[in-house]
Amino acid sequence: MLMAYLLLVVLVFIFYEAPIFVIAYKSEHPYSWLAFVPFANTWLMCDMADLDLSDSFNPLFYIIVWMRLAENANKPSWLGILMILPLVDWVIGYYIAFVPS
Repeated sequence: MLMAYLLLVVLVFIFYEAPIFVIAYKSEHPYSWLAFVPFANTWLMCDMADLDLSDSFNPLFYIIVWMRLAENANKPSWLGILMILPLVDWVIGYYIAFVPS
């Protein structure tokens, strides 16, 4: 039972971080693989959004980062606001990463 739970946790983590990897890969970021490393993916998102890591203490950080990532992917920046909604964030993340602009 524990093994099944750990496998589920790993699969959900990979599913959740895949859009960050794809956005980094498409933008030719040299460290796109950091999307799958906990805490390092925060640095990767900050680097792609041109923010300092010290900005991550801002309560609106998650929204600001995803707004900038959407702009960098030539998508409307207001999509970043939707990233605070549970389950909607997966759809929006995959939309930003995979739908051509």
